[in-house]
Amino acid sequence: MNKLFNLDNPVMQFLSAMADLIILNLLTLLCCLPIFTIGASLSAMHYVLLKMARKEESYIAKPFFQAFKDNFKQATGEWLILLLVFAVLGIDIQMIRANAGLFPGFMMPLVIAVAVVVFFFSQWLFPLQMHFANPVKTTMKNSILLGLGKFPRTLGMAAIWALPVLLLLFTTALVPLVLMFGLSFPGLVMAWLYSPVFKTFEPEEEAAEDEEADEAEKEDAYRSLADMQEENRKIEEELAKKNSDHT
Repeated sequence: MNKLFNLDNPVMQFLSAMADLIILNLLTLLCCLPIFTIGASLSAMHYVLLKMARKEESYIAKPFFQAFKDNFKQATGEWLILLLVFAVLGIDIQMIRANAGLFPGFMMPLVIAVAVVVFFFSQWLFPLQMHFANPVKTTMKNSILLGLGKFPRTLGMAAIWALPVLLLLFTTALVPLVLMFGLSFPGLVMAWLYSPVFKTFEPEEEAAEDEEADEAEKEDAYRSLADMQEENRKIEEELAKKNSDHT
C-alpha cells in the first residue's frame, strides 16, 4: 500500500501529470475568456508545457501567471493580428457564399487554402513567442520559416490542435473531456514536437554557460593555488625565523 502512494510510483506520476494538465487547461481557458488575452494565455500555457516536456518544472500556476505577465503585451499584439487575418478571411468566405454568382469558382477554395496555411503557420507563433525574445515582426516571420522548414512537424501540430474541435463536431458528450484536456494535452504533444527544434537554437547559449562555468572553476583553482603558495611562504618564513632564533 505504501508503494502505491509513493510519489516515485509510475501510477502516481501519471495521475500527478494528469492533474497538472487539468489545472493548466482550466487556467488557460479562464485566461482566454476576454478573447483579446488568448495570445498571452496560449504563450503562458506553452511555457509551462515545454518545461513539462523537458521535465524541468514541477509547478503550474506560478510559472503560468509569470509567463502570462511577461508575454502579455507582445503576445496580445500577435494574437490581434492573427485574429484580424482570420476575421477578414471569414468575411470573404461569407461574401462568396452569399454572392456565389459574382465570384469565380476558384475563389472559395483559394480563400480556404489561405486560411489553412495561416492556421499551419500559427502553430509556431506562440511557442516562439514564449521561448525567444524577438520583436513581433521577427517572431511572425520565424513562425512562417519554421512552418515551411519543418512542415511535417507543422502538419502534425496542426492536426493535434484541430483534434478537440473535430471531436466536438461528432458529439457534445466529450465537452467535459475537452474542458479538462482540450488545450493542455494537445499542447503537450506539440511541445514534444517543437522542443527538439528549439534545442537546435540553444547550444551556443548552453556552450557559453559551460565556458563561463569552466572559467569560474579555473579562477577558483588559481585562487586556491595562490592561497596554498602564500601559506607555504608563511610557513617557510616562520621556520626560518625559528632557526635564526635557535642560532
